[in-house]
Amino acid sequence: MSALRNMMGDPWFVAAVGLLLAVLALAGAGYSAAAAVAQHGYWAAKYGTPSPDPERVADLCRKAYAWYPHNYYFSILACETAYYASGGASGEIRKRRLDQATLWCDRGLRQNRFKSQLRNLKARLLWLESPSESIRYWAAYTDWHFWSPHNHAELAEMYAKVGDWHGAERELKWIEGMNECLRAREAVERERREWNAALNGEGARGQ
Repeated sequence: MSALRNMMGDPWFVAAVGLLLAVLALAGAGYSAAAAVAQHGYWAAKYGTPSPDPERVADLCRKAYAWYPHNYYFSILACETAYYASGGASGEIRKRRLDQATLWCDRGLRQNRFKSQLRNLKARLLWLESPSESIRYWAAYTDWHFWSPHNHAELAEMYAKVGDWHGAERELKWIEGMNECLRAREAVERERREWNAALNGEGARGQ
């Protein structure tokens, strides 16, 4: 204790401690300011325009990410906006938006690989290239987050879209009696009717 008192009485020691505290305070203030600027950009991207503009949202999220690259909600917003906007586009515009969605989705997953929104978006993006790969991806996530009825409902619908009725029924059994099961059951039966109609020559079924 006497040694500590002696050190605290040393003006050089006091000056060094004061300098360290000042540096830490400045670093904390800078960190907080960067996070605040990034959050303002996120707010502008999410609420600042009357209708979602995927290019503007991506630009604002890029700026927010540059200020504070630790908030995966920037990635979710940019990915969702680009993905859903791609549905009403075609040609090069659609490709660019899907590329943006993939970039932001992968970036978000590197930050939080267990976030359900990002996993769901990744499954949707994979579906466009390979439904079977998308199903494997979502099934792996469902195995990890097994007690979520939503995950089983989504997986049942995915199986139904490729005509795997056994897989669809297996997933529905896990959530039998739940609200999610009713919605998923309706979707599965709708897919089944469309498949049967196509087999009977009553309509075309897209593969």
